[in-house]
Amino acid sequence: MLWLYYASLKSESNAFLLITVISVGCVIEAIYIALYLADASKQARMLTLRLLILPNFGGYCSILLLFYFLAKGSTRVQLLGWICIAFSIAAFAAPLSIIVITNM
Repeated sequence: MLWLYYASLKSESNAFLLITVISVGCVIEAIYIALYLADASKQARMLTLRLLILPNFGGYCSILLLFYFLAKGSTRVQLLGWICIAFSIAAFAAPLSIIVITNM
């Protein structure tokens, strides 16, 4: 969702392609989460919903509000881009942390 906000702020001609690709990814992830929630036990479902709602939507809303009121123009786009990159690197690097644990 943060990437969608970033893409909507971009005023370049390729923003439409960026929004389309990110939207397709969001739909695929939403389908994956819905399938997991349909198959999970009640305890796992509640934990997943809690972890989905609190950090994701709460963090997204706080970033959205902070950038809306504190940053303007190209500074907003640049800072938001850096935050999106940081979250993406963290998401792709997180599975690699298990390598350190198993090789010790």
